[in-house]
Amino acid sequence: MSPFSSRHFLREILALLLLCLLSINGAFASEFEDGNRLFHEGKFADAELAYRRSLAKDGDSAATHHNLGKVREALADPAGAMLEWEKALRLEPGHIQAREALQLSRNNFGSKVEKTPWWLKLQPSFTRNRERWLLALCAWIAIFAGFVALFQPRSRHVSTGIALFAILATCVSGAWLWRALQEANVALIRDRSVTLRSAPADPARSVDTLPLGSRVSILDASGGWSRVKIAGGETGWIPAQSLERVSPAQER
Repeated sequence: MSPFSSRHFLREILALLLLCLLSINGAFASEFEDGNRLFHEGKFADAELAYRRSLAKDGDSAATHHNLGKVREALADPAGAMLEWEKALRLEPGHIQAREALQLSRNNFGSKVEKTPWWLKLQPSFTRNRERWLLALCAWIAIFAGFVALFQPRSRHVSTGIALFAILATCVSGAWLWRALQEANVALIRDRSVTLRSAPADPARSVDTLPLGSRVSILDASGGWSRVKIAGGETGWIPAQSLERVSPAQER
């Protein structure tokens, strides 16, 4: 094969690969765009199906979960809307539209939610696989920089500074991983109002009342009841059917 024909063949292969990539991206985008179009046309049930197809094909997306929340809100399902916005923020804590919509809904229903410390608000996501990789990366950088500082006197100041920064980043990453592990047990109250009881039985003493959208951490389960911790640290039991977890099953 001549050099000219080889280059021509290579260009054809690259063009074919580019065409395949563009067609795949177009297919992914079309489902999301179809959902947007159907939503604006007032066809909310059809829009939800389009967004679900987008998630199935393209994986989790904060933008898609945010739009699904708007669909569930339009379909008079505030619990479902809040759940989708929670999922959006789990993937992208800085998603402004999802955060504002969720906060507005919480205010409307008086949801009980624990305040997030400022240093945890910097967390890039609540998916623990990402945090594990970040923790490992920062730890290895700190170890490497520490060895360089010990055995390379000429670059000791720079490597020591890098090591200290990496150690700080490792501590922050560890805190983020701990928070991601905690988030794996978070669930929302789906009913308008649920009574937190001292034992897994209806006659048990009432501890608190939890409005729709309140956040709880699941600690245990027994006979159709879940033992949970609520904002403020109190624990008690509520019916399991009144809860829905935020994180997917594979992250628990």
